[in-house]
Amino acid sequence: MERLKLLQRKLHVVKKQKELLMLEEAKLIRVTRQKKEAAKKLAKVKKEKVALALEEARLVRVLKQNGYTAV
Repeated sequence: MERLKLLQRKLHVVKKQKELLMLEEAKLIRVTRQKKEAAKKLAKVKKEKVALALEEARLVRVLKQNGYTAV
């Protein structure tokens, strides 16, 4: 039961990080149009976003396997 709660908490954290990265990406896209140096940071944010999406998918899959259907 503790493991399930820990996984749920981690999923919540990953979703929040994903949301913040999407906001950062949008900001950087606007800045990139004005400045070239923001392009490197944008690429890094996109990579982090993909990594978080994969982590979220893994957590959802584990939670569903453990019988938690409210994901």
